[in-house]
Amino acid sequence: TVAIIAEESNPALRFIPQCEGVEFLVGNDGDVLAKDPKILDTEAFIYIVPGSVEALSAAWKTARNPKWVHSFYTGIDALSGFSQESLMKGQTLTNAKGAYSPSLAEWVMTSCLYFNKQIQRCQANREQKVWDKFVMDTLYGKTIGFVGYGHIAQTSAKLAKAFGMRVLALRKNDNKETPFADMVFKMEERSKMLSECDFVVCSLPATPSTANFLGQDEFRAMPSNSVLISIGRGVAIDEIALDQALEQKSIAGAALDVFREEPLPANSPLWRHDNVLLTAHNADFTGDYCMRGWDVWKANWEAFKAGNAFVTPVAHPSEGY
Repeated sequence: TVAIIAEESNPALRFIPQCEGVEFLVGNDGDVLAKDPKILDTEAFIYIVPGSVEALSAAWKTARNPKWVHSFYTGIDALSGFSQESLMKGQTLTNAKGAYSPSLAEWVMTSCLYFNKQIQRCQANREQKVWDKFVMDTLYGKTIGFVGYGHIAQTSAKLAKAFGMRVLALRKNDNKETPFADMVFKMEERSKMLSECDFVVCSLPATPSTANFLGQDEFRAMPSNSVLISIGRGVAIDEIALDQALEQKSIAGAALDVFREEPLPANSPLWRHDNVLLTAHNADFTGDYCMRGWDVWKANWEAFKAGNAFVTPVAHPSEGY
């Protein structure tokens, strides 16, 4: 039995794969799950946001020998408390690392092109029937810097290199492999890296150490013609400082798919800026979104059954990445 903790209406449940010999137990009520006799022998769990973490904890504690919980999405911030309180040595948390990187990378490049090619200006010209033969810029030779250099950033960097861009990477562990990066910076060197960027891509997860990671000082370090692209977690961006930077034109613009509060409140000042490309945390919400998530789970399931190493283990569950 594999226990799935999710709201009954979650669309991912419509795509549960057929796995020989596997029975899926779906629920979102801790009391109900804990009383189900099948939970006692359940070793594998799946958590799908915004399911009840309390229900997961109750089911996990009831199971005799729980071994593995899989986060259906890449971000594991919802499970930080569970990881600290319930995950013991020998128990594993995996996530959907890599499932949504291609679509997010496309969105990163779309954002670069949106500002680089002045798409907003092109649209306005069409609407106003203006023949405006302005000088068209190129991405070739421009510098793109990644704040955080995990799978999403590396997938984006691969596309950026295809455009002939220079790639910089800022990462916590600068000893890890950094494919596609022309230069790697340590976290304490963030201002130096930012000062060299035409585009800054933030894909940081939500952890205590990443809260407001990009704020007033960082925006001041960025060139006035640079653009911020945010695709990780909204808490990594100081939105008050960003609003001021956009208002004062100390940076050229921002492409934002994630926010501190979602849905973004109607009274957020971020809505008012003409130099902002804004999407509703749907940069990775593609037609095959759920299937891609299940594909990663299945790869981990096959490894689990065979007694092999998991495909997407979370290295530091209690720290949120």
